[in-house]
Amino acid sequence: MSRQRRIMYMIDMREGNVYSRVGSEVAIPVLDFDGMKPENNYETNYNLEKFPVLEVASDIINSVGTRKIPIEIKNKHRKFWGMKPLKPLKG
Repeated sequence: MSRQRRIMYMIDMREGNVYSRVGSEVAIPVLDFDGMKPENNYETNYNLEKFPVLEVASDIINSVGTRKIPIEIKNKHRKFWGMKPLKPLKG
């Protein structure tokens, strides 16, 4: 019997960053400083990186757990964790 992995989303209300947690690990967006170049007008890009919950607990303590995250952002996190993407809502 396979164990179902569950993803929990959190948002940092001060900075607006979205984190996701699966088990004892948290995916946190980290700014790609090397990608900021004059050629791309110093465009900011973030890469998700995995950290143990206990290592970053003091950094994410002010985050609020929520399911109200845009599907595009949820799917970025789901891809990072190796999960299938969600289908867009028909509206």
